[in-house]
Amino acid sequence: MVKRKGLWVALLCAALSVAVLALVRPPHAGTSPMRARLMAFLQRTMGWQGLTGIKVLSISPPGPSGLYAAKVELSRGAQHVRQTLYITPNTRYILLGQVSPMNGDPWRGIREKLHPGISPSEGPADAPVTIYEFSDLECPFCKQENGRLQRLVGNMPGKVRVIFKYYPLVNIHPWAMQAAIAAVCVTQHNRGDFWPFEAAVFDHQADLDAANAARRLRDFALDSGTPEGFYTRCIQSAAPRKEVAKTIALGHEVGVKSTPTLYMNGRPINGAIPYATLAELAQYEAKIAPDFDRGIQTGAIKGKQCGLCKAPPPLPHKHSR
Repeated sequence: MVKRKGLWVALLCAALSVAVLALVRPPHAGTSPMRARLMAFLQRTMGWQGLTGIKVLSISPPGPSGLYAAKVELSRGAQHVRQTLYITPNTRYILLGQVSPMNGDPWRGIREKLHPGISPSEGPADAPVTIYEFSDLECPFCKQENGRLQRLVGNMPGKVRVIFKYYPLVNIHPWAMQAAIAAVCVTQHNRGDFWPFEAAVFDHQADLDAANAARRLRDFALDSGTPEGFYTRCIQSAAPRKEVAKTIALGHEVGVKSTPTLYMNGRPINGAIPYATLAELAQYEAKIAPDFDRGIQTGAIKGKQCGLCKAPPPLPHKHSR
């Protein structure tokens, strides 16, 4: 008997709707390979919820629309929900709210576009979980999520790396661009100084406005360790503006529409989410992170500097928690 169907359908839709369009290799003919790839997709996108069963019950031949209809059943203990999913005629994509590549690594295309560059980061370069944080220093929800990310890094030592990306929403936040430019100048002097600067901006977020932002941001930069002369020259140059423009362009490329937006091993997470959910996702990713090449590049690591870091060896497919 199906129980609490509404809850499970909501969870299924939420989990699947965060994936975005990406190309994958053409599939083999027949429903058996299609079934295997659908199972891999469901396990990758839904497995973090502690499911006790995932079944592909049937895949119907294409109807008049050309779409395949796949009936699936998800279980957690005594709770079960059945759902019909639709697969494109070429069998490459699955449709549910958004179009998602149907395979066991649906966010590979996003990971391949993301790169640390010279952005500040916190956590070891060889961490099994890498989170890109597209954030606006004037955004109150970004402040909330930043605190949860700091807590996550502390509670999962060695397993999580957070890479900060500037994404000021200039249409609604009058001093966000100033803050992003100032943050770049602080980082260019000493990448480790970004973290006290970020903390100061978030702590005084409610006190800043368009009239006092330039003065207050300068004070935060100097208090974080950036020399006044260096900061003045940097803030008047084009370099920090170009860096912010690059990170905004990267955000557009991977589908950022609002802040905060996180990418956990490529998995998009839109908006601030509770710490418990964030931690559950990170623990799951740390356990089952697939054999992908994370190709670590130069970046600022809190507490130490990362030169040309070597990519870690592939993680095993299966290991205990």
